[in-house]
Amino acid sequence: MRLKNRKKRPIKMRSKKRSAYWRGEKILIFFKRGIIVLLLFVFILAFLLGVKLSVRPFIFNNIVVSGNNHLEEEEIKNAVYMREGENLFKLSFDELESRIKRIRWIEKMSIRKQFPHTVMINIEEAVPTALLRFDRRLFLIASNGKVLEEMGEQSTSFLPVIVGMDPEKDTGGILEALKLIDALDEKNVLSGKESINIMSKPFGLLVNMDGESVKIGYGNYREKLERWKELESEIRKKNIAVDYVDLRFKNKVIVKPLKKDKRG
Repeated sequence: MRLKNRKKRPIKMRSKKRSAYWRGEKILIFFKRGIIVLLLFVFILAFLLGVKLSVRPFIFNNIVVSGNNHLEEEEIKNAVYMREGENLFKLSFDELESRIKRIRWIEKMSIRKQFPHTVMINIEEAVPTALLRFDRRLFLIASNGKVLEEMGEQSTSFLPVIVGMDPEKDTGGILEALKLIDALDEKNVLSGKESINIMSKPFGLLVNMDGESVKIGYGNYREKLERWKELESEIRKKNIAVDYVDLRFKNKVIVKPLKKDKRG
């Protein structure tokens, strides 16, 4: 019995040593993990602080505008309405574009940020195509029918004039008149004319060029004007006083001479 008791004592001592070893190892593992977590926290904190410090210098304080001919640079800057001190990273292109599009003269635009402090704005202005006379008011309009601005009644008619169409209700008629103006320009009919007035009639569009009326109707404007140009020179040579010319019918040109009593 004594021999058995002696053999059990060393076994208990090894168990105690192993238990102490595992306790120490767990403490070391916990300590290492704590250090890793702490280092990770410090790294994230340093990264966020670095980002914040790097962003702070990119403060807006300048706008550069290009592409403007009619519009004043200050007018565009006022429309943008950006306060100095705003951060370039936080500026929204969509918001800036919506502000600039309020200016009717602007057709297209591009915006970019030039770090560290500048916003670059390049614009493309609408091209005036015609004047629109309605209800004793005169408007300058672009090729897409957009009203650019209202002009004074005494303004010089340096462009074809669309007469009697409501800019809010007669958008279809205005667009047709603009198509006709484009055809007149392409066929070089506008050259040398002092006044061109375009009106909407029950039969379609009527053009009055320097007092001479031409019934155009709707559609096929280039083909109709080509027929008119072929006949116009003959009318001029024969010195025929014309009441009106009718181009509405396919492959035909109807010329109504002016009555003698109307010649005066």
